[in-house]
Amino acid sequence: MKSILSYFAAFMMMATASAFAPVTPQSFRSMTQPTIPTSSYYTPAALQHQRKSVANVQTMGLFGLGAPEIAIILVAAAFVLGPQKLAELGKDAGKIAGELKEVPKEFQKGLQEGEANANKLKQAPPASMDVETVEEKQKSE
Repeated sequence: MKSILSYFAAFMMMATASAFAPVTPQSFRSMTQPTIPTSSYYTPAALQHQRKSVANVQTMGLFGLGAPEIAIILVAAAFVLGPQKLAELGKDAGKIAGELKEVPKEFQKGLQEGEANANKLKQAPPASMDVETVEEKQKSE
């Protein structure tokens, strides 16, 4: 069983070895060929000979890994950790997800409290204190 997994892992590594190689375009359109207008209106020469992007855009996932590589890593981690550890990790992930659901509620509650405090400060008359009143407050504390 171990040898099969070893061969499978080696095969997958060799199959994805070109994952970081630059993409080569399959065909090039010569930029020197004249463009034949297909419509009845005139297109300026500057627009006729604009260079078109030749390379395909590839987006990679996490750390340059695609979905198949991440799936293989997760399967290997599942084999290494075993069923008991995976069950514990699942429970912990569930607890964390439950706690994260409370975060927006707490944020809204804090926002409402801040608004209430700001409204109270706006409505309160400005306190005009002279130097003697401030000194008396400092002595009493």
